[in-house]
Amino acid sequence: MINFYIVAFLADLALGVVLLSLPLLLIYKFDATSLVLGLLGALGAFVYSAGVITVGRLSDRFNRKNIIIFGCLLFIAAYSTLPFLRRIGQIFFLYIFGSISMAMFWPTIQSWLSQGLDKKKLVGALRNFNICWSGGLALGFLLAGVMFSFNPKAPFLFGVLLIAIVVLLLIRQPVTSETRDAPAQKVFLETEKDRPESAKRFLYIAWCANFVSWYVLGIVRNLFPKLSTELGFSSGATGAFVFMMILAQTVMFFILGRTQKWHYRLLPIILFQALAVMSLLVLAFYSGTAYFMAAMVFLGLSGGMTYFSSIFYSLYGFIDKGRKSGIHEAFIGIGAFFGPLVGGLAASGFGIRAPYVTAALLLLIAITTELILNKRRYAGFYEKEKT
Repeated sequence: MINFYIVAFLADLALGVVLLSLPLLLIYKFDATSLVLGLLGALGAFVYSAGVITVGRLSDRFNRKNIIIFGCLLFIAAYSTLPFLRRIGQIFFLYIFGSISMAMFWPTIQSWLSQGLDKKKLVGALRNFNICWSGGLALGFLLAGVMFSFNPKAPFLFGVLLIAIVVLLLIRQPVTSETRDAPAQKVFLETEKDRPESAKRFLYIAWCANFVSWYVLGIVRNLFPKLSTELGFSSGATGAFVFMMILAQTVMFFILGRTQKWHYRLLPIILFQALAVMSLLVLAFYSGTAYFMAAMVFLGLSGGMTYFSSIFYSLYGFIDKGRKSGIHEAFIGIGAFFGPLVGGLAASGFGIRAPYVTAALLLLIAITTELILNKRRYAGFYEKEKT
């Protein structure tokens, strides 16, 4: 199991390094506008969300190790070439393949990790897994700003090196029994008995909440560097702000993995979403290091709450883990698609801070939707569905 945690840490360390460096590269090398940055983020998210649905289903049927390793090799090919390109169009094209590589990686490794685990072991495994990938992502964003200030190519080559190490680790990882083998089937039947009647309802609520969280993350990841640099912050400071958001998310993963009190309860999700609304309004109307730090911390806590809820409700008590983890990742991709796209359009039409106002409004709509979904009279629709 430890290999999964190391791989998750290294993979998202690599991803964090390249994802923050990419908009910085476009800003400093091509003087890219908020609209261009938004379109780039939207393109990658669209490809990712389309890919994870297909890959999630395939991971229930085929060798998971081979799928992940192929995705890693695609990542290496894309990002080892990208920083040397001289046209924005070429970067957009190659970024498609970088997004496909991640679509092959994440739903596959999540379903592989969760095979044959009962509730207690699954929560523990997800806690460690989430802490590792989130910690890697946080450190990646922090290192990206520092490394980019020394050499714009360095973060991309560093990310490629990390993924090469991931490949070496996974080659040695044995392939566990497939999801529908007898041992896994026995565990599924046991967990299905413990699954509450509201499980389907909370699954959809968590998907909705997580979609908006990644809408916000898409804005922060792709458009916040523009706001930060316009206000005079360095690339290192920009990376530090995003680092604080992901670090807070990591802390939330640790807390949620230590208690079950939040399971199948709506209040924790709503509470942290409300804090996220306030944080977005801070980014929209205030400036200064202290304001940005506080906003990023609360955005990270909210994102940690919704992500852990979404992945736990997707994997616990269901035998089609690959399919549901694929849908979980698809909502992430769709949110990350619309965030930079709508945010980029808002920034170009109404100003550089407009994306954060639109995100706050969307969060309020999501909270209302979740409250409606949670009404008891709607519950029968979900419980009648087949798992």
